[in-house]
Amino acid sequence: MNCTCNRIFLASVLMALLVVSIVGCEVNRPSEGSKKAGEHISNTVTAVTETDPVPQNKNEDSADDPAIWVDTTDVLNSFTIGTDKKGGLATYDLDGNQLYYYADGNMNNCDLRYGFKLGDQQVDVLAASNRSSHSISLYLVKSRGVLKAAEARVITSEMQDEVYGLGMYRSAKTGKYYVFLNSKAGEVEQWELFASNNKVDAKLVRAWNLGTQTEGVAADDENGVVYIGEEVAGIFKFDAEPDGSTEGSLVATSTEENPDMHYDIEGLAIYATDSVNGYLVASSQGSYSYAVFERQGDNKYLGSFRITDGNFDGVEETDGIEITNVPLGSNYPKGMLVVQDGYNYDGEELVSQNFKYISWEAIEKLFVK
Repeated sequence: MNCTCNRIFLASVLMALLVVSIVGCEVNRPSEGSKKAGEHISNTVTAVTETDPVPQNKNEDSADDPAIWVDTTDVLNSFTIGTDKKGGLATYDLDGNQLYYYADGNMNNCDLRYGFKLGDQQVDVLAASNRSSHSISLYLVKSRGVLKAAEARVITSEMQDEVYGLGMYRSAKTGKYYVFLNSKAGEVEQWELFASNNKVDAKLVRAWNLGTQTEGVAADDENGVVYIGEEVAGIFKFDAEPDGSTEGSLVATSTEENPDMHYDIEGLAIYATDSVNGYLVASSQGSYSYAVFERQGDNKYLGSFRITDGNFDGVEETDGIEITNVPLGSNYPKGMLVVQDGYNYDGEELVSQNFKYISWEAIEKLFVK
C-alpha cells in the first residue's frame, strides 16, 4: 500500500513539474538579445503610442517589419503597415488602431515607394517578402489603410533559401523601381518592377551572395546606394543600380568592435535632412538598442539609444524599423520612427507583439548638439 501511494505521489510530482516546464517554455520565448548588453547606453526615449497587437498567440514571434505611408492630402490620415510573419499584413492609423488585416501569407519584411506609373495613373506600391509562397507580394496602397493586391503573377524568388529581408529602391538616374530581396543564407536578389496589363510585374536583374544570414535592407534613392545588414557581420553598402558592383563596403562601426553594437543587426532605415545628409538607423537586436550613423560620407557612428518604459512599455529585441521625415501632427513634428517590439507588455502581463511609434524630434535631440 505504501509503495503504491509513493508511486502515485511521485507521478503527481512529475506531472506537475512537466506542466510548469511546458508553461514556462511557452511564456519565455528563447531570447535573441540581451537587456544587459545595452544597459550602459544612457540615451533613452519613450514611445508616443503603440499599435494594436498582431492577432497571434502572445508566445509567437510574429510581428516583424513596418512601413509608413504618408497621405499627402492630409498627413493625419497617414498610416503604417506591419508584417505578421505568421499570417499577413496589418495597417494601423497614427493612434495605433488596426484598420485592416490581410491574411495573405507569412509576410516577413515590407517596404513602399510612391509614384509608380501604372497605365495613365501614378500609384504607390508596397512590396512584401512572402514566406508562404517564396515570393514577392505587391500591393497598391490606398487611403484609410486599404491595400489592393497588384502583382501580375506569383513573383517567385530564385533563391535556394527562404525569402527573408526586403527593401525597395527608386533610381534617381533612370526613374525605375526595384525590390531587393534576401535570404537567411545571405543570397540577395534585385528585381525590376514594370507595368503589365494594369498590374505590376517584376524581372530579376541582379543576384549575389553575402555569405551569411541577411535581413535588414534600406535603399538611399537620392544617393544610389543600398544598405544590407549581414546579421552577424555588420552593415554593408552597395551600389543600388542593377549594373553596379556587388562588392560592398562595410560600415566600419557597425561591427561588434563597437561596444554599443551586439548581433544580430536587424532593421535599417534612413532619415533624410536634405538630398545628401541625414541619418542611417539600425536596430541592434543583441543589445535592445538602436545605432545612429551619418547618412553621408563614410557613415560616421554618432551613438545609440534605447526605448524605455514610459506611458507605454519599452522595447526589446527589435526586428524591423522604419522612419519618415514628414511631420505628422503635433505628436511627430519632425516625423516618426516605427519599431517592432519583441516583448510587448500590458502592465506586467506579456501580450502579443506589436509596433511602437517614437517621435523623431526626441531622438534627434540626443545627437544634434
